[in-house]
Amino acid sequence: MSDAASFTSELIAICRLVGAFERDSICCGTVTVPQCVALQDLLDGPRTVQELAAVAGVTSSATTRLVDGLAKRGWAERRRDTDDRRKVFIALTQSGNEEAERLRDLTADAASAILARIPRGRHAEVLRALAEVRAAVAEARLAGSVSCC
Repeated sequence: MSDAASFTSELIAICRLVGAFERDSICCGTVTVPQCVALQDLLDGPRTVQELAAVAGVTSSATTRLVDGLAKRGWAERRRDTDDRRKVFIALTQSGNEEAERLRDLTADAASAILARIPRGRHAEVLRALAEVRAAVAEARLAGSVSCC
């Protein structure tokens, strides 16, 4: 098997495993994965729909529906910018902040459980490799290297 084919196989397997692990161990059926990502991102402060869409990797219209769901559960609210009333920010409510912190803690626990299964002497090597893969994915995405169209 070529390097490209091996990389493809491993990357797909990791994405599927992480997605299932995230859904089962972090979201636990209480939120969707995009909601989980959005809630945790909003811990850093209010975001526009477009900013949340970029973080969650979904469209602005999907993010609008996602925010509607968060607002319906009392976890997020829309706030108009005081300087530009056309601009709307999404912010966590108190209960949304509590849920986001709970999810962040579950995420940290899940990451620790994964890291604990990698020999300690290899942690730095694995972290460098993951950072390199993440950067390459971001670069390829920005460059539009691959397109469905």
